[in-house]
Amino acid sequence: MLTAGGSAMPKLVGELIYAAIEAGIDGLVSPGCALCGRPRTLFHNHGDGQRICTTCYSRLRVATCSNCGRDGQRIKVHDDEGRPVCARCHERAQAPDLCAGCGKLRRLKRSSVDGLSYCRGCQARRAPTERCSICGQDSRVNARATDGGAVCTTCYTKTRTATDVCDECGTIGPLNARADGRSGAGKNLCGRCYRHPKRGCGICGRVRRVALRATDTSPDICPTCYQAPVIDCSVCGQSGLGRRATKNGKPWCFACQATEYVDSLLATADGAMPPKLKDVRDVLVARAGAPSLVSNWRSTQSLRLLARLAEQPDAINHKTLDEEGNRFSAHYLRALLVATGVLPERDEQAARLDRWVTELLAGVEDLNQRKILTRYARWHVIARARPDRHGQLRPAVADRCRQEIRMAQRFLIHLDERGANLAHCRQMDIDSWITGRQGMKVRFLNWLQADGELAEVNLPVLAGPQGPGATIDQDQQWALVRRMLHDPTSASIEDRAAACLVLLYAQHVTTIVALTVDDIELTSSGTYLNLGTEPVELLPDVADLITALPIAKPFGAARTLADPKWPFPGKRAGHHQHSKSLMGRLNRLGIITRASRNTAMLHLAATVPPAVFASLVGIDVGTATRWAEHAGGNWTRYAAERSR
Repeated sequence: MLTAGGSAMPKLVGELIYAAIEAGIDGLVSPGCALCGRPRTLFHNHGDGQRICTTCYSRLRVATCSNCGRDGQRIKVHDDEGRPVCARCHERAQAPDLCAGCGKLRRLKRSSVDGLSYCRGCQARRAPTERCSICGQDSRVNARATDGGAVCTTCYTKTRTATDVCDECGTIGPLNARADGRSGAGKNLCGRCYRHPKRGCGICGRVRRVALRATDTSPDICPTCYQAPVIDCSVCGQSGLGRRATKNGKPWCFACQATEYVDSLLATADGAMPPKLKDVRDVLVARAGAPSLVSNWRSTQSLRLLARLAEQPDAINHKTLDEEGNRFSAHYLRALLVATGVLPERDEQAARLDRWVTELLAGVEDLNQRKILTRYARWHVIARARPDRHGQLRPAVADRCRQEIRMAQRFLIHLDERGANLAHCRQMDIDSWITGRQGMKVRFLNWLQADGELAEVNLPVLAGPQGPGATIDQDQQWALVRRMLHDPTSASIEDRAAACLVLLYAQHVTTIVALTVDDIELTSSGTYLNLGTEPVELLPDVADLITALPIAKPFGAARTLADPKWPFPGKRAGHHQHSKSLMGRLNRLGIITRASRNTAMLHLAATVPPAVFASLVGIDVGTATRWAEHAGGNWTRYAAERSR
């Protein structure tokens, strides 16, 4: 017992050994716990004469906490009425005091050595150490070897053996989740196979890893919100997330912290803030996004850009932001300034396209080529680009305009490389240019010929519209529809609603994100959605998804300044979602938008007359007729059959 550190001993023998070690007698080993084996003071009995430490005793001593209501909690103390209280609730109930070691205001624990109270950090630094018998480092003792030698925490973790088998990979070792545990995994899982569950946080609303599971009285809480307690702020007096002793030892909520940070950031040389930026400040420091701003305000590029603009309030305009280039921070800040009324609203895609064309033309050295490209870009390509029904240029339309202008520039470069020009262009120059992607290449050549150039060459005739490209199997299409309609866990409400519009009503993603709440009509006979010239009646399950929109963004300016007219709000303040963002999420759900839309279009064309489904889904009658031909439908006798 004196040299091996066992645990089968009377309490009096243990007190003798502790006193002898404290007196400095060499060769003695502190007794080890019967359960964990660590050399600790053994206060508690465990049957058969064995003794265990306080930690193992607390692990075995579990009950339902009378404060938080969580089951299976280790009971720290009992309250005045004898009800069990878990360690977390007991710690929260303790008032902070000055630590005897560091002097900071912390929650303290009294030391049994000198009777003083220390914080957790000082307690760890004051713990006695020994030289580890494995690595030789002077560290805290975590366990004892068979010969009584000390084993530090790192070596104990590396050398300990286990007999538990992971149900996924079959590895024998320590487990992160057990089949009968509270993790909800339902099986034994090692650290490599276990995945923390992800659910919506009951405080911030984001889908994050669950740090604190829900109970009957509290929701699931993510790691960020779990680390931040709910306090009564000493500045504003409101209850919210914050720090307990940040404001000179007093509680300080995140909203007040964010307000002070942003005020100091936007203050001019005289210490005042430009009046036009006060509404922007109020949006940034809103309580929903204050924790994120406090954590990232030093590294947020949009805040740095806003601080530079605040130094010169007269420079807060679209031109100054255009000089920042195609940066996300500039686009985000522009949307924020427009939504708060600091900047006027404009067609952003059209403005970017115009700026891009100006930069492209400035780089063309040949004066004649610059004139031709200017006429083609501004008076043919851009002038014919059709805006959407909201009067805004779609991103896809702007991208296609850029492609056509680039193709025109490449043709002129192609002539220069062959030592030719438009006035002396030969047929062989045209033939060597038209190889692949004929549609976009011939379009510029046709414009040149109509403009009086390339009069002596022959241009190929563009083929008519081709048949549908990629499609998917009908059974796979309907399986996706059923999953989106009836499985709430398959995706968010936004993604499920958008998927149904693609799979059932053959809608472009660009059309879906641009829908407004005015397009949804609720009548006594059903729910209708305006996709074309005539409203289409939605299936009841689809109507339930559509009418549940919009879903507010969980945090940031997009939530505070969200325009309620968009069923699919985006991350930029006051804007709808970007079509590429929605398309990427649908692709990750297994819904390839182009193939799924083509399959839905073929189904509609085969079952509904072209003139009918053209007005319902929002396409041209000629396009609907071609789809009917591809689907093999023959509707020439439809009117006669209806009249008969």
